[in-house]
Amino acid sequence: MRKTITGTGGMLLLQTLKDAGVEYLFTNPGSAETGLFAAIAEDGDNRLVVGKHEGLVAAMADGYHRVSGKVGVVIAHVMGGSYQLAGQLFNAQVAGSSLLVIAGDWASELQDYRGLAPFPGLSQAESMRPITKEARCAYQVHTNPKAISVATIRALREATTPPTGPVYLSISAELLHTEGLEAIVGEGAHYQIERPGPARAKTVEAIAKRLGEARCPVLMFGDDVWREGAQAEAVRLAEALEAPVFASRQIFPNFPTRHPLYCGNYPVSKDFEKATGLKPDLIFLVGCQGVHGSVNEPVIMQIGPNPLLMGRHYPLDLAAQCETGETLKAITQALGRVHGAEKAGAWASQRSKVRTYAAMLIEREENLVREHEHDSPVHPAVLEAQLASVLPKNTVMVQESSTARTSLMAFGHGGMDWTRSGGGSLGFGVGAAIGAKIAVGRDRPVVLHLGDGALGYSASGFWTMARYNTAILTIVSNNESYQIVRHNWAKEMPDSKMIREGKYPGLWLSAPATDHVALARSQGVEGEAVTTVKELEPALRRGMDKITRENRPYLIDVSVQREGIGAESTWYQDWQL
Repeated sequence: MRKTITGTGGMLLLQTLKDAGVEYLFTNPGSAETGLFAAIAEDGDNRLVVGKHEGLVAAMADGYHRVSGKVGVVIAHVMGGSYQLAGQLFNAQVAGSSLLVIAGDWASELQDYRGLAPFPGLSQAESMRPITKEARCAYQVHTNPKAISVATIRALREATTPPTGPVYLSISAELLHTEGLEAIVGEGAHYQIERPGPARAKTVEAIAKRLGEARCPVLMFGDDVWREGAQAEAVRLAEALEAPVFASRQIFPNFPTRHPLYCGNYPVSKDFEKATGLKPDLIFLVGCQGVHGSVNEPVIMQIGPNPLLMGRHYPLDLAAQCETGETLKAITQALGRVHGAEKAGAWASQRSKVRTYAAMLIEREENLVREHEHDSPVHPAVLEAQLASVLPKNTVMVQESSTARTSLMAFGHGGMDWTRSGGGSLGFGVGAAIGAKIAVGRDRPVVLHLGDGALGYSASGFWTMARYNTAILTIVSNNESYQIVRHNWAKEMPDSKMIREGKYPGLWLSAPATDHVALARSQGVEGEAVTTVKELEPALRRGMDKITRENRPYLIDVSVQREGIGAESTWYQDWQL
């Protein structure tokens, strides 16, 4: 029911958010938003979650959205403060996360340059467009108070309609604290637009026909499979075809990582062809933004609710904008109808070695664990195996480490929930874990696994963990280096002097070493350091006990071995003023 409300602009905004079901506001406060914070103090219903950096706050809202499915709302500051969001808004944009960023705006055509405000002639909202959902999704409200509720609902609608993503809304600081304004609210949950339905029967038949005719179809399930709760249907299709499943730069475990048909990351390796005797001749992309790199199969089909990148980088033989769950169910049912029981039954024997290859990947990792089980410092594979053993299935894991090993972890349908940064801009993990914990409450454990390099971007988040008692187990894989950058440099320029001599400028993070336990303790989070395998399992069990039984955040700093080319290098430019 719609109603007219009167108050400050901040009150109008807050009431609109409440009416839309927003419970949490993630913020680093600023002066231009005085009217909104005054409304929060007067009303008191919305819960404020404060972080000490805007990027940290954006990651919190992103983690909250990913786990709860609700829009993450950020209260940011004017231009200078909003720019601090950039790295984490980029991650949210790549991940397609539904965020609403609201900021005060000091812009005025009659005013010279003012502090953090846009330089004269520039628009604050326009400046945020490159890191929001689309160019049209940055709004500003300067003079019309009725536009506050209209623009807020519109922004929520944009953020949640495929292609989903972050939306930015700036509102005149003067409007936010002006008294006696009037606006209509009451749209409530109607800001959501109904999403696409299942694919047409004709399209389903065509997909089933091509999948059944392929000698070795490759399946890839993207993040919209997770968002739409279609993992079980993804498993049924893979098992009906006995087809290999690969992943490409996903932010959710869209297919269970320990399923016997899960064959690791795309592209399909030569080892797969050698072990199975199969050469993939079709790839079926379901709910994917796209593939990280090129597509190698001669036939490409793609379906999903988000058509933004469909066919943008490679030709599609068949494509459909549709939801994933019912469409996958219909395709699985159509396989037997189109090809007959006899042909469908032959797929298992024809592709019997796919499961052998998938098992080989796990066996290879288990052998690595046995090979390094007594090493000191801890080998990453041993840490991985211990985590797989200790963490319960209802765990939510937030990961921010590109080199952490995860082959033995049971993520996805029937296992743990998992998410990672979408764009790779460091500083995601701590904030995202806080948001995830707020989303699940005390019922489920949240574990943050990140590298020491990533933690350096967001360690002030321990303060937020302590203030709101978000009982997160933080595990730092501490190898004292930016290992993924070293790997990439070696891949790009293997014959350079830098690689030959093991001199990697800027990548060694020790000298001096960072005491992460003390860093966390200084902000109210207790922890411990682990340097040997013997210490590891007891520490992990203590950590789980702290966050579950005692309901307190805890940190474990694990000294891990460096891997790959240049792992032994501790060189850095040793100069001082």
